[in-house]
Amino acid sequence: MNIITRAAAAAAFLAAGADVRAETLRMWGPEQITEPLIAELWNGIKADFEVKNPGVTVEFIPPTGTISNGAVQAALQSDVGPDVVLTNSGIGRITVVKNAKQIIPLTAYYDERAWKDKIYPWLFEELKGQYAGEIYEVPDGLDALGIWYHKDMFAENGWTIPATWKDFVTLMKAIQEKSIQPLAVGPRTPGSAGHLFGNLLQSASGTINVGKALRGELAWDDPALVVGAVRLRELVDAGFIKKEMAGLDLDGASRLWFNKRAAMFVAGPWFTANARKAGYDLNNAGYLPMPSDMAGEAKPTGGVGWSWLIPSNSKQPELALKWIDFMLSDEVMKKRAQHAASTMIYPRELKDIQPSTRVLKEIFAVAANGVGYNPSVYLPADVTDTYFQVIQGLVSGQISGEDGMKQIQGKMVAVR
Repeated sequence: MNIITRAAAAAAFLAAGADVRAETLRMWGPEQITEPLIAELWNGIKADFEVKNPGVTVEFIPPTGTISNGAVQAALQSDVGPDVVLTNSGIGRITVVKNAKQIIPLTAYYDERAWKDKIYPWLFEELKGQYAGEIYEVPDGLDALGIWYHKDMFAENGWTIPATWKDFVTLMKAIQEKSIQPLAVGPRTPGSAGHLFGNLLQSASGTINVGKALRGELAWDDPALVVGAVRLRELVDAGFIKKEMAGLDLDGASRLWFNKRAAMFVAGPWFTANARKAGYDLNNAGYLPMPSDMAGEAKPTGGVGWSWLIPSNSKQPELALKWIDFMLSDEVMKKRAQHAASTMIYPRELKDIQPSTRVLKEIFAVAANGVGYNPSVYLPADVTDTYFQVIQGLVSGQISGEDGMKQIQGKMVAVR
């Protein structure tokens, strides 16, 4: 090769390289990236994205918390903060960072990048209705909260989760007579309190009434809604939920269930990760919705559990959009849904997938018939403290169901 040919080849190489810019996308999340199984999944996703985007490096920022404890807000204020964020969400949490103008609206991209076709139609409508048509999040996963139970324990005693609330109370009495706690709850962790209470409201009042209450169209102390709170207090008074559980957090209540000192526990698909860490055999876990006397209302509660946000000060907003496109692709969603680290329901139906555990298959099947509201993630942020305090008061036997719902209604009126 002569000097001119070598020079031309070198110039061509440099010109080609100039089109590949070295860029870094800083991503906040996921929370459990230090766990080997979850790290394996996310490092694989990272590598796949980098292959599809030559010159790009994805840098994970291990979260120090969530919107709920202010960690996300602190990260968003930093000049070296994330370019895209994955965090637990719901309108109550998203409102906090939206009102602080820390995240950008993403509404236009639902059409431009066809995101609205990548999530359930009902979910898109729900998002559109939250901020007068403006959308600030892209759902990554949904929750589906229902009853977890021990298959071997139930088989040995001839127990089944019944279809009606009346029979469910009878079941809890039979469990109690075996000196086993029927239901465990950890109300010192607000989420655990809300998981159980949301299930009770769904079972007693149905999706339509709970939705109306969340939108301010039905008073929380209306008789149509109070019955769920009354039921919680009745469970406490009957000893089906011990008053002493008011002092437990999620970990403490989970241990009661993992050690089979409690027969049932209300949780979502994320509980598979807790079970693995505790060494619990997930093949022994069963899942069903809380029974209801209302036709069609025995279904899990939930809502948007995790979402993608783009900070207002993102240094790589275009790359962040590409990352969200990638995460919404069939390729990535199916990879995640079938991986052993999968811990959630995905924001659209995924056909022909094989979840890694039998209990996840059960959760996917139950959730396919519809999911009600988990008020914890839909209530205005200024109401949630009162909401969780009321649940704590009911579990400890300090207030009645009627009084508790009056307190929630009073707070709802005050903030509107």
